[in-house]
Amino acid sequence: MVIMPLRFNFCPHCEEKIIFEIEMKDINSSHYPAPVYIVCKLCHKLSTFYVDSFLRVSYKELDKKTGGITTINTQ
Repeated sequence: MVIMPLRFNFCPHCEEKIIFEIEMKDINSSHYPAPVYIVCKLCHKLSTFYVDSFLRVSYKELDKKTGGITTINTQ
């Protein structure tokens, strides 16, 4: 099992610092960058973060984009 804490740091909605973990099972490995849905525990809004094959976040978008397979809550 691979768990990678990410440091992409800020919610795109409320700009508060966020922390979340992604496991390989959370991403669609047939498509990179792979979208992952993140829900901020402070503002409760969903955004889409994209991760590469090394589980590094490459960029984020405010809304939910198609292709993600899981929703992760921030810690």
